[in-house]
Amino acid sequence: MAITDTFPAVKAEVLISGVALQEYEDDDNSISAKTVIKHIEAVSGAEFAVRYKVDGKPKYAIRVDLFLDGKKATGNVLQHYLFTSGSHENTVTGVNSNQGGKWLLSKFSFSDLRTVDSAGRVVADQLMKDLRGMGQITLEFHYIVNVRATGTTYLREMKKSGLGEVPEKALKGKALSHQATLRSPVPADNISIVDSDYLDPKRRPFASITFKYRLRDALKALLIIPRSPSPVPLEERDVDSLSSEEMRELLQRQRAREAAAPVVKQERGIKRESNRDRDSTMEALNEDDDDVTFVSTKRSRLLVTLNEDGVETIDLT
Repeated sequence: MAITDTFPAVKAEVLISGVALQEYEDDDNSISAKTVIKHIEAVSGAEFAVRYKVDGKPKYAIRVDLFLDGKKATGNVLQHYLFTSGSHENTVTGVNSNQGGKWLLSKFSFSDLRTVDSAGRVVADQLMKDLRGMGQITLEFHYIVNVRATGTTYLREMKKSGLGEVPEKALKGKALSHQATLRSPVPADNISIVDSDYLDPKRRPFASITFKYRLRDALKALLIIPRSPSPVPLEERDVDSLSSEEMRELLQRQRAREAAAPVVKQERGIKRESNRDRDSTMEALNEDDDDVTFVSTKRSRLLVTLNEDGVETIDLT
């Protein structure tokens, strides 16, 4: 679970099918001690939930605001009576709404972010604003006072059907692959709505936890998780670790090398013989003659002598 340095009593994690996703560290050193950022792997089409836990009974009530892709999705108020066991844990699966006096729940899900060629297309200002917080799930924890019932059933409805086609140039090189959307609403249990005042006049959270979700390949490209190592050649692996199929493959490779070895040896023998005979050529008189004459390509040394009259004589034999 993600835990902040200044308030370790607050923890959070993202779940798919009830199983917490593996978290990877973020290398951003510019964030404050009140904030923690983790990377997680998004799964296309999967529903997800956010679970948080607060250990120990807090001095004040706590308001937990959940943001999806930079937009407020829902919020919960943790009053003192919820901490009878010394801690409180809650799992948020979606956004509540009220239609005709009936409470509904739209569950969270991951959807693909569709990108298109941006050549010649104008990027709208609103789209650029929507992309600023894209790919993030954020929890903000605030101390609150004066918690009071409102008696209303109205909640600001969050419209999160997702972005349509996104021009590539709007991403500005960001490795965004998914977006958080809401499923169609289903019947849900009744809830009560309360109002409160922030303890901090500037409404600054005392703790903040952000999960940046990406496709696995994108996490590898960002070096958040290591790339898959190159497979070790069968010839270099321990024989005891090979499967039956791998053993057959290794045997076939060895047989292929053994079959190719005589051919290579013969070719090398021909090359050596050719080198030895490089200084001689063979000339056939004609196709009907059986005689073969070897003519040396080396130039012979001529014998020069002097006779009694001092005249040089050259022996051409």
